[in-house]
Amino acid sequence: MRQPHGQNFLIDKNIARRIVESAAVSKQDLVIEIGPGKAALTDILKDLTDNLIAVDIDSHLAADLEIKYKDNKNITVVNRDFLKYELPDKPFKIAANLPYNVGTAIVQKFLTNKNFVSGVIMLQKDVIARLLSKEGTKDYGYISLFRQYYADGEFLFDVPPGCFSPKPQVMSAVASFKNKFPQEPNTNLFPLIKHCFSMRRKTILNCLSTFLKIDKIQTTEILNNCGIDIMLRPDRLTLEQYKILSSKIVAVLD
Repeated sequence: MRQPHGQNFLIDKNIARRIVESAAVSKQDLVIEIGPGKAALTDILKDLTDNLIAVDIDSHLAADLEIKYKDNKNITVVNRDFLKYELPDKPFKIAANLPYNVGTAIVQKFLTNKNFVSGVIMLQKDVIARLLSKEGTKDYGYISLFRQYYADGEFLFDVPPGCFSPKPQVMSAVASFKNKFPQEPNTNLFPLIKHCFSMRRKTILNCLSTFLKIDKIQTTEILNNCGIDIMLRPDRLTLEQYKILSSKIVAVLD
């Protein structure tokens, strides 16, 4: 039966254990579990931390969790859309089998939070690939660079469809993330990256020229000053090159 929020519930206890072990949770850690569902991870996490917040958008599932853990003072169940949930003003870790339909948005939310320390998440394998990919690969794109800016990422393991109920139509995967605690990005950085990858088959010369709305002679000069080959495609540039480029174009945009 199709779930109201498109959930695929993890039923494999071994996978649940591996996810929680990878999260390296200790008693003093504040841990946020996103989309606890039927408590596959919660049942393990509750014994490892004295402060677990389980955030679920589904009111029926949240109510079931409230009843199940009513005698456990270490667990706080929050019935809310995580994207609208106000994150705590203290360091926290994430452990989650994320809802696949909004997984990328959820990752972007917690990666940019200054109190995020580390996390282990499960998502579709192709989304994990995009989050972790490097320049020059087919999966490299905006979200890859976004993740690189905010956090180190590591692929952990695959999770086949049979580990869920109902079975998803895709392979899943688990990855870990660790906050790099970067400075606030240049205001041009991510708009520039997003624009360039909307034209990923074009050269960086064409992409930058249309982004800045200037001719290609001026654009060539900027790229030369940054030491960037004008014929490169957007997926060949590293994060550092995009950072240099975004800093150089401030005067043009002003």
